[in-house]
Amino acid sequence: MRGPIRQSSKWFLILSVFVLLAGCWDRKEIEERATILGLAIDLAEEDEESPAITHPEHEEMPTSNLGKVKVTAQLAVPGQIPLGPSQGDSGSSSQDKVWIVEGIGNTIDDAMQALQQQLAFQVFFGQLQVIILSEDVAKKGVEHINEYLRRRPEIRRTAWMAVNEKDAAKTMKAAPKLERIPAIYLSTVFEEAVKMGKFPDDDLGGFWVDLSNKGQDAFLPFITVKGKENIEISGIAYFSDSKMVGKTKPYQIAYFNGLTGKNPGGSVAIVKLDEEKSVMFQSTKRKADYEAKLKNGKPVFKVNVEVTGVIREKNTNKIKLDDHQTIRKIETIAGELFKKEYVALIKETQEKRSDIFGFGEYVRGDLSTYWDENIKTTDKWKEIYKDLKVEVSAKVKIDRVGMKAS
Repeated sequence: MRGPIRQSSKWFLILSVFVLLAGCWDRKEIEERATILGLAIDLAEEDEESPAITHPEHEEMPTSNLGKVKVTAQLAVPGQIPLGPSQGDSGSSSQDKVWIVEGIGNTIDDAMQALQQQLAFQVFFGQLQVIILSEDVAKKGVEHINEYLRRRPEIRRTAWMAVNEKDAAKTMKAAPKLERIPAIYLSTVFEEAVKMGKFPDDDLGGFWVDLSNKGQDAFLPFITVKGKENIEISGIAYFSDSKMVGKTKPYQIAYFNGLTGKNPGGSVAIVKLDEEKSVMFQSTKRKADYEAKLKNGKPVFKVNVEVTGVIREKNTNKIKLDDHQTIRKIETIAGELFKKEYVALIKETQEKRSDIFGFGEYVRGDLSTYWDENIKTTDKWKEIYKDLKVEVSAKVKIDRVGMKAS
């Protein structure tokens, strides 16, 4: 009996090897995919009709909370995106390497089907870099958008989502000169801002995590298109539940980073010493400690922020940076300024009931019994957060004043 058994095992092994050597049997060439690099979502205008692709013509169809939407996709043009250093294509613009296609529908997927109808190949989200929402879309809520995106397994959580001031489609048509592909450039803007300490790390995955937390609200970069080429991070769009309820000023990004202890530092602030004197202070390191306690049956917080940095510039030679007392004075004034701005930012978010700092998560962790017995839900925490007492202290330390001290 050993002979037949060994013979069967031999043939089984041979067949297994052939299966392993078969290669990528289900491969799809890159030229056979409509690769979407960037996606913009706007509300459709009243006179813009969705094509009769997924439903009978002129039949009124239900919509999501957004109503009819317009999606604008930036697709890679096969063969036009060089994989190595640019050689000999200086005459081609960024828009020569991408193709902009629009679709209108009653839901996100309905609009994507209208877009798909214009393409020869199936859309592919595996290389999606950015998703841009118009401010109107963000204010109506992102719940439906997230529902669609989460059902696409090829979408990476490392992609970025952002809110544009008005027309989100404009970001798909911007053509920056520093990068061959506009969507990749925009993604790089966010990533480099994080590395330089000018924006908190908050990609698509982080945004979804914040939305799911009971004691924290989510935020996104707020951007503005400048002309036809430049895109600026002009603040933080903050949410309550799934709806955008406000946005910060550009300079307030630094104070959010300070309150949340984001590193590395990198933000720059003018510190005014008197009516004639000022210095430019740049943070290099931030540290924030949160202490949650119960007082009179309610949670209260103490937040201690420490910022270390350098002097980048002074506006007059009257400021003597080689003087120890002058340095202490700058540190004191900077600390008072930062504390004032920290408190103002917290109050601003309290008015909108948007806890983007995660105070509620500290309550859930450090005062878990209180949370379980008195709060339990996100809605209840929002009611408490709007009147939450937060005591803030700020300490500034100057490490360096540059090669020229006096």
